[in-house]
Amino acid sequence: MATVTDVRTGWSQIPLGAGRGGSGATKVDLLHVTVTDDEGATGTGFTYALTGGADGVHALLGGTVGDHVVGVELDHWPQCWQWIWDDTHRLGRGVVLPALSAVDIAIWDLRARRAGLPLFRFLGAHRDDVEVYGSGRATHAMTPDQLVEGAQGYLAEGYSAIKLRIGARRAEEDVARVRTVREAVGDQVRIMVDCNERLDLPTAQWVGSRLRDLDVFWMEEPLRSDDIAGHATLAAGLGLPIAVGEHLHGRFEFAAYLRERAASVLQPDVPLTGGVTEWLRISAIAEASGATLSPHFLPELHVHLAAAVPNCPYIEHFPLIDDVLHETLPIVDGRAAPPDRPGHGMAWNLDVLDDLRIR
Repeated sequence: MATVTDVRTGWSQIPLGAGRGGSGATKVDLLHVTVTDDEGATGTGFTYALTGGADGVHALLGGTVGDHVVGVELDHWPQCWQWIWDDTHRLGRGVVLPALSAVDIAIWDLRARRAGLPLFRFLGAHRDDVEVYGSGRATHAMTPDQLVEGAQGYLAEGYSAIKLRIGARRAEEDVARVRTVREAVGDQVRIMVDCNERLDLPTAQWVGSRLRDLDVFWMEEPLRSDDIAGHATLAAGLGLPIAVGEHLHGRFEFAAYLRERAASVLQPDVPLTGGVTEWLRISAIAEASGATLSPHFLPELHVHLAAAVPNCPYIEHFPLIDDVLHETLPIVDGRAAPPDRPGHGMAWNLDVLDDLRIR
């Protein structure tokens, strides 16, 4: 069986202009991993950091994590994954799992490419395409008219669901902004609202009741991700689905939310939460609990995972790393199909990655 002979990591910093989404980030640190086996076949993976910490992840990829991977037979990857989990347990999850994720994605890409199958078929396809919601055209800095323009642009392209962001302004103003978009798009469009962990519990309760009246489809990250009890209080009292996950690492953190009935929409991010291996486990525990998945960002990768499991109705359109890709995911009438080529099929622009490399 093929054996991993080399793991190489590049670190590039991608500018995001005036900032995108709700984090206010103006750059993204992308750590790009290439795994090579003893027959010369390769697979690529990656992780990223929006608000610092990439240097720690980079060090782990060049040391503890990378050292575990070289010499491993591809068929033994699940065992190696567990070795890394066990050996780094005392370090916590927030830096280790992004590093492990990058290698794991590369290994799965390599295995699928060797099999000559797109990743979602290698995993076992449940569907051939996935619905996409529009998320990349709404920021806190936009005026209500600009929010309406962004939403209507998505609708004109065939989308039937969009996401807005709140939490950076007064609660009353945020609710009014959501109401303006609802009145502009009508009641046949699903609106998700992302709070980016900016609210306290009383404010979240007040805002949530008004979002419910505006027929919002889910309320995302209303509180800090550490506050499971607060999320459980909201979920029980609002009658509005609560979504969490982009700041959670590994299946045990997601399972804690499910045990407390603190969320019904989970948003694991494959490059951050443990890779494809762990994402599939999170999907399974969510399905057993009656919850759904809708992964965070990165539709070019997540389309494969969403198509490979039965409980992932949406992926998110958000242009985070478009600048380092030769091509982005085609979306037709609000739906996307995984690329029909071996592996995850992400077409990296290596020249741009090299130009943006941290040396």
